[in-house]
Amino acid sequence: MTDAVGPVFTGGFEEFVVNDEQGQQYTILYLPDRNNDHLQREGKPPVYYWVPGQVRLARFGDVGDFKFRHIHFVGVLDEQTHVGVEGRAEVVGGLLSFTTTSRYPTSVLQQAEQQVLAKFRGDDDRYWGWRSQAAPMFRIAPIRDNRTAITNLAPGADGTAPAENIPTTAGALTGVGGVGGASGGGASGGGVPPGRTRSLVRRADLNRKVIHGRAINRSTLDAWAWNLQGQGPGSVTGGENAYAGLIGQYPSELIWAGFKGGASPIVAAQHLILPMWSQEIWLKITGEWDRIFQHFSAHANARYLWFSADIKAEFNQLRINGDIQVEMAIDGTLPGAEKMQEQIDKRVDMVLQRFMDQATQRIFEPAPPEVKPAKASSGGIFSSIFGGGGGLALKYRRDEQHLNLHYEETRYQRYLQPTTISSSFEGFYNEIKDDPEAERKYFTRLIMGEIGRKVTRIVKPVVNWPDPAKDWVGEPAAFLSAEIGYPDHTGNKQWLSHVFQSTDTTDQSNWTPAFARREENEVSNAPADWKPDVAYVRRRVHLSEPMGMTDNPFVKVDVEKNVVDIDPEGGVATTDQILEVRADSVGKLEVGPIDIDVVLQDNTQVVTVEFKAEGRKIDGSERPVVKFQWNNDDQDDSRYWEIFTGQPDYVPRYKYRVSVNVKGTLFSAGMAWTGPWIEGQGNGPLMVHVPKPDDEGVRTRRLAPRALALEAPRVGEAVEDGQPAVPLPPGGEPEPAEPDVGAPPGGREVRARGEGGGETLSGYDFRGESRMSPPPGEEEPAGERTERSSNMTDRPADHGVLEELSGKNGWNQL
Repeated sequence: MTDAVGPVFTGGFEEFVVNDEQGQQYTILYLPDRNNDHLQREGKPPVYYWVPGQVRLARFGDVGDFKFRHIHFVGVLDEQTHVGVEGRAEVVGGLLSFTTTSRYPTSVLQQAEQQVLAKFRGDDDRYWGWRSQAAPMFRIAPIRDNRTAITNLAPGADGTAPAENIPTTAGALTGVGGVGGASGGGASGGGVPPGRTRSLVRRADLNRKVIHGRAINRSTLDAWAWNLQGQGPGSVTGGENAYAGLIGQYPSELIWAGFKGGASPIVAAQHLILPMWSQEIWLKITGEWDRIFQHFSAHANARYLWFSADIKAEFNQLRINGDIQVEMAIDGTLPGAEKMQEQIDKRVDMVLQRFMDQATQRIFEPAPPEVKPAKASSGGIFSSIFGGGGGLALKYRRDEQHLNLHYEETRYQRYLQPTTISSSFEGFYNEIKDDPEAERKYFTRLIMGEIGRKVTRIVKPVVNWPDPAKDWVGEPAAFLSAEIGYPDHTGNKQWLSHVFQSTDTTDQSNWTPAFARREENEVSNAPADWKPDVAYVRRRVHLSEPMGMTDNPFVKVDVEKNVVDIDPEGGVATTDQILEVRADSVGKLEVGPIDIDVVLQDNTQVVTVEFKAEGRKIDGSERPVVKFQWNNDDQDDSRYWEIFTGQPDYVPRYKYRVSVNVKGTLFSAGMAWTGPWIEGQGNGPLMVHVPKPDDEGVRTRRLAPRALALEAPRVGEAVEDGQPAVPLPPGGEPEPAEPDVGAPPGGREVRARGEGGGETLSGYDFRGESRMSPPPGEEEPAGERTERSSNMTDRPADHGVLEELSGKNGWNQL
């Protein structure tokens, strides 16, 4: 029973040219099975094998897209915007992946098979002919080993690209014998010494130190990196081989430009080992036994026994004489075939073996048992055939044997045939050339970091921390707090919090919270105002208790709310990268430095300024009046007025009023005047205008006893703007409304209006003009004295003892 055993080279090979649907041409090589003749004699179909002839890019199906992708990536990554990055990094390179196959498209194979059938139908060739009724079978030629390689685009140290990394197959693929135990030669892998390989790719140096931190500003991928995985052992069934790997900037750009510019920069190769059959030797021996017997009889010389050495010598003589004809054919396609003839001539034992098989049946018979074996030479091929060292005797009888000598044998050998196929993917280039839109399917430029981004905020406190050495420097902030929120996959805000204190170092005062960025389709029930780059901020200012109003005459601070929420409870949606937590975001009124625009000449001159902030406190109460006073000794020191309202929408508006007091002496009256309320707004420095006594809206009074009585509040009444009431006289009732002040003891009350509009009361002259009488012992200028005398209607001779009314101390006995 005969079976197909594999392709044979003896019958030659046939090539057929076929075009596919796109017009691309394929040349397919076929080989017949060694046993095709015997198979068809038994009614079995012949078998034909197609041999892989090229490497091409695989497709999805026969006409689908190519299995090829090239991503050229570039990116500048920063720790503020990308997850897993320290400092700053730049990266550039490529990701290349493609799949190759050595199998022809199905439609191409079908066309080629029809050409084979058409050519050999009815042919009587022992290998190629198709003479049976059974339809032939088509198979891929068996592949013992496949080593794949991709050209290296990275130069070596000497500037050249290294050879393919094809390991030797010696030893692993040899020793495949054929009929009769012959062995074939092994493939050497393109001449690479056994056990050694040559580098195929240049890899990035993974042992090199990788720089991290803020100093990094370069790509860690080698610019010439070329490391495609998938090279080495490949498919032995004509299947697909996939390759993928990271490549450096330069190879990536070469591939990008090469496929678009006219030449493929990539060559894929497959180094195949194919087991083949070959007709190693065809041997034919012919002759006439009569002539052979006569030859031996003529040389017997009365010898009764023939031994192996004698027969071998006579056989060679028969070949020379032409009595025995030996025909031999050797397949020249076998490795080492040129030396096979020489080897066979030296080894005539094989031919002698066949001759002796025939001769023992025709002209020789074993010697009788009585013949001693010692008389026949031993050893050689006959020892193994006939046993021992026995000789042979002629037995040929002419009257019974008249046959011709005929022997024919075909000997096959199976060996390993190396072959290499490669391709530069021209078909792929042609498709891109014909359809520029197809380029987008295969080539992509990627900006790195898009899916690895994070949402980062930099939160910084802005606060003038109080200076313990200077009570008026700084803000009464105990600490500041901030919270940053970002929704999780359910839409709930996840909050990160941080506290800023005056003792923080520089690094601690910079808070950088971060969240992995989510896309809109990754969050369900997201807040209505949320977008992937939106985060929520919640800030608070925690204030200390303020100083007392009398603790520092130069600084007045009021804290109306100790914990101030800058943002609402749910936070404020923002895309700002940098956020500030400002202590003055609590609705702060800050007026200062405050100075006056006059120079006080001595300690008798005092300026008092009253301040009142507009609006009401959070609890609805009215804001109080705050006073500052300037004296001659401290008039160069600025004043500061601050209110922390806790109302973020507060608009700083206020008003102030100036009062001037010039102190009198025991013998001269003083003066006082008060200006109108002045509106002010905004924070910052303020220069207070001190009005003159005769400015519009100024109320003037003299600090003499009667002036005090006229200008002072009524006893027991509240004064303007929340001033305390004048205290009652000790143990007494309030004075009657009229008269305001009685006559001095022992005197009489006189009321008269002078020419100057002044009023003379109880012997004192109070004029509308603002001036003072000279101190005792000084002469008054003549003009003034005359004018003054003419305006006085009465002057008591004896002043007596006066009781003076003070708005602060009440009645005092002088």
